Amino acid sequence: MTSLASWKYSRPPNYVQNINKFYPYSEVPYLGEYNLVKLPIQNDQVVDHIDYWGEGLISLQAGVCGFANCYNVNHVFQRVSNGPDIDRKIPNRIPVTKYTNCDTSPYIKNDSVKLVTLMGASINISCAKDIGRIINRQIGQVVVFGFNENSADIKNLEEELSHKSLAYCTDYTLPDELQGITLFPSFRAYLNSTDFSEYLYKNISEANYDSAVQKSKVLDANGQGRLIAEVTGKLIERRDANVISYAYKLWNSNGQDIVENYFPLPFQFIFGKENIIIVNKEHNLAMKLDASADIYNDRLAWGDSKDKTSLNVKWNFVPLWKNNSVMFKILNNKYNLFLKLDAYTDEYGDRKAWGSKNTNEERFEWTLLPQSKINDLNFLILNKRYNQVLKLDSKTDAYNDRVVWGHAGSITDNPEYFGWNIQ
Repeated sequence: MTSLASWKYSRPPNYVQNINKFYPYSEVPYLGEYNLVKLPIQNDQVVDHIDYWGEGLISLQAGVCGFANCYNVNHVFQRVSNGPDIDRKIPNRIPVTKYTNCDTSPYIKNDSVKLVTLMGASINISCAKDIGRIINRQIGQVVVFGFNENSADIKNLEEELSHKSLAYCTDYTLPDELQGITLFPSFRAYLNSTDFSEYLYKNISEANYDSAVQKSKVLDANGQGRLIAEVTGKLIERRDANVISYAYKLWNSNGQDIVENYFPLPFQFIFGKENIIIVNKEHNLAMKLDASADIYNDRLAWGDSKDKTSLNVKWNFVPLWKNNSVMFKILNNKYNLFLKLDAYTDEYGDRKAWGSKNTNEERFEWTLLPQSKINDLNFLILNKRYNQVLKLDSKTDAYNDRVVWGHAGSITDNPEYFGWNIQ
């Protein structure tokens, strides 16, 4: 830091390497006592980027720091401290009077900045409060470089950003405009709830469930559970089976309340309810097992035309965590038999579904694929061994019941036909 006299007669900023934003107060002393024109000029706009304690783009032998296209908050008499532009005035500088009195309110409006960065310099309480003041709650991001997660600086920053519901994102990917920083190998990014939820979606889609659970708990704690519901809805729309594994991980990681509050009701039934009724969407028949057993004591699975209340149409989903995903064995509560597909096919390649004693064969294992149309949630029930979804026979018997089959053909033309409601 220099005196007013030294700063006043320093060389002007380097606007060849840095983009000149033509900020009218950049090369004048602190004017906080005057009625200044604040950034952003228009109330419906935001400031794209503020680099706190920034000095513009600096290229050193040790690495690159700073940015060419941003405003730089710094001490009123601070000059560029390193690199080819050393002792020149800082480009696009917004002044503060003291390092411990970081008040940019005469220059920057509240809640008006899209991105704040900071590299290595102190984040004292005053600095943290000012960053918290200027960052926009809805679209803001804060990225800091070169800090240990247990440092006092980070504690100061996180305390203030929590008031805007900005949360630390462990797997944030730096955008192109921040990629050139090489002087600081580590960074921490704090995202607004909407951007944070996009990383939640990415985590679930990529089966990174531990990170997804952590992010969900952060959103819930910040009162942003609606974003969890939105992410879940998007995954259901694309029939992403990962949403089931995500719900399972939440349910078994002290996140049961999140599933109960932000997931459709059938998810609660799948993981928390006994005596589930599985009803075919197309024919409105509940799945049951035959009253008679064959010579192997297996019982054929049917859709019942009348019964939706007896123990014979009630089932449990028994979860299995294998290969980073959840599958289920489906247990009939009356006969204590598990659903499987037949080892043999008919002339169309379809396989009958049976209730049978539990074995370790994959034909006893099932994946649930959610699908929704106009808020009508149902599930495809997919056999792991044969990759066939359950359906009901197109024909009825004398009691108007229909045999349950595994379907050998394509379902893309009418997936709703193969759907099952879980009640």
